[in-house]
Amino acid sequence: MASLQIDTDSRRPAKKQPVAAPRIKKSKRVVRVGDLCCGMGGISLAARQLGMQVVVGVDANAAAVRTFKKNFPEAEAIEGSVRSSRIVKCCEKLLKPSGRGLSIVVSGPPCQGFSVAGSRDPSDPRNQILMAVARDIVTLAPDCALVENVSAVLSEEHAQRLKKFCNLLSDGEYFVTSLVLDASEFGVAQKRKRVFFFILRRHVTAHELLKRLELHRQPAISVESAFQDLPSPLVRPTDYSDEGDYGVVHNHFAMCHSQRVIEKIAALAPGSGPMSYRRLSATRPSNTLFSGHRAPPAHFSDPRSITVREAARLQGFPDDFRVYGTFGNQMEQVTNAVPPPLASVALQVLAELSGVL
Repeated sequence: MASLQIDTDSRRPAKKQPVAAPRIKKSKRVVRVGDLCCGMGGISLAARQLGMQVVVGVDANAAAVRTFKKNFPEAEAIEGSVRSSRIVKCCEKLLKPSGRGLSIVVSGPPCQGFSVAGSRDPSDPRNQILMAVARDIVTLAPDCALVENVSAVLSEEHAQRLKKFCNLLSDGEYFVTSLVLDASEFGVAQKRKRVFFFILRRHVTAHELLKRLELHRQPAISVESAFQDLPSPLVRPTDYSDEGDYGVVHNHFAMCHSQRVIEKIAALAPGSGPMSYRRLSATRPSNTLFSGHRAPPAHFSDPRSITVREAARLQGFPDDFRVYGTFGNQMEQVTNAVPPPLASVALQVLAELSGVL
């Protein structure tokens, strides 16, 4: 049995002169991917862009599962808990239909119990899902795995839970190395720090990971650049249907603000305002997008909240990735997602180190 090796390193790649990111390396072999706590599919989209076969996505959120199913028709979309033995067995059959083959498990478990923007409650029941994901990885026995969460999971108050997470994986003969990465350094127009757990069959140091990740670092992308070429949105119709074809970019509708709200937003300087509707700065990446009770940030020039499509662009999703559900739920799905460009870099490095790519 492999001994536990953990590198918890919150450093980011050194600030050097930005270099052109290498081309995405696509897999020439069949690599099946199972996405646990898939949400609407940010990591799965990255896997597909790398030439991998996304075969299953599991999530307890019905709207997110619907979005996943619509965008990944080739995969099995399962609504349910990753703690269900029945669901895990189903994933096992899909990942290795003949009992063999290359496979990767990816996951972005709920982070509200860890996040500084969430409950920050160590006893939050959603925190247990991280343990379930570790047990599932051991059961499914993939060649490697990638787990994403908020960087606050590394804080002292969650140390015992994190130790248990790593011990579970060690029992399955996996080595765990963690790094905190900022999405804005990897092709995303958003400052978003997240921890990635690189789970492999051999020990890899944080230094080795950072060296490879540095090759993918990109110059910062401004909000204005991310929104470039988007038309001015229409106000969302009262009879809006998420299946409707409105002849515009999907998910690009403005909220119907009251005159009072419009005036409040108009009075804010770009880059200022309360957390509930902070106005974006055109020349910088956005701050981290949050879900829940906070309203989306306001547009840098229009006196309105950003649209779901604009939020998706700040997350790095292409315009052909359509989000389903009610407007509020669509925004929640987008803000909870893992930015695909960041996931792509992490997944490619993981696959290279594990010999899958």
